[in-house]
Parts: sequence; C-alpha cells; structure tokens
Amino acid sequence: MKTQSKKLLKLILFVITFLMWTEILAAPDIKVENAWVASAEANDDMSVAYMSLLSNEDLILTLVTSPKIKTIEMHNTIQEKGIMKMRMAHEIKIYHNKLFEFKSGGSHLMLMDFKGPLKAGEKIKLTFHFKDKKNQSFDKSIDATVK
Repeated sequence: MKTQSKKLLKLILFVITFLMWTEILAAPDIKVENAWVASAEANDDMSVAYMSLLSNEDLILTLVTSPKIKTIEMHNTIQEKGIMKMRMAHEIKIYHNKLFEFKSGGSHLMLMDFKGPLKAGEKIKLTFHFKDKKNQSFDKSIDATVK
C-alpha cells in the first residue's frame, strides 16, 4: 500500500509540475521597448512616459504602476471639433504583432503625484498589468530611463 501511495504522490507532483511549466511557457510574449520618462524638477508633480509595445497575441493593458509614482494614467489624444484633447483610457488594446506606441501627440502615460525630481539617467520601474483573451492577468516590469 505504501508503494502505491508513493507512486500516486509522485504522479500528482509530476502533473502539477507539468501544468505549472505549461502555463509559464504559454504566457504571452510582450516586448516593451524604447521606454523613457521625461525629466521633472523637484517642485514638479507631473511627467510623461513613452514606449512601444509588441505582443505575440491580443492583450488588454489594464494598468501601469510604479513604486516611485503614485498615479499613472493611460491617455489617448483625440481631435474633437478641430481641437486636440487628452482622454483617459481605462484600458488599451494591444493587437497581435501590431506595434502599439505611447508617443508624443498620441497615446501616452501621464505620471502624477511623485516626490522629488526625476533626474536624467535615473531608472524608473514601470509594471504593466495585462489581461489575455482568456481573461488571465499577468504583469511585465521594465526600467524606463529618465531623459
């Protein structure tokens, strides 16, 4: 009986390990490149971040966080009656193999409510929170350079 219990336990552990590795290997491949944050003086409490994202599958970017920045909002720039306006986006769709850019004059990240300056050369950790088509959540962290 003990031998059968050991075999069953080994089988269960093998299956659990296999399922964990399958989930890890199946995770979406998201690339965040050319990430940078605009420098800010000590008395400033707002900045902006730009970068490009590329994914091997459709994803939804739901949130961006940072230990140094209290509030990060995703914004889209739209033209309304001939006037350019910023609108907060609660989520941004990242399409399979289609480059999405946070760039000047377009979609961007507004960084607000931080203490101290953001000095050129400094690294700011940004964590991107995504959902995939199965509604599973995952994160991707990067270091953005202050320019």
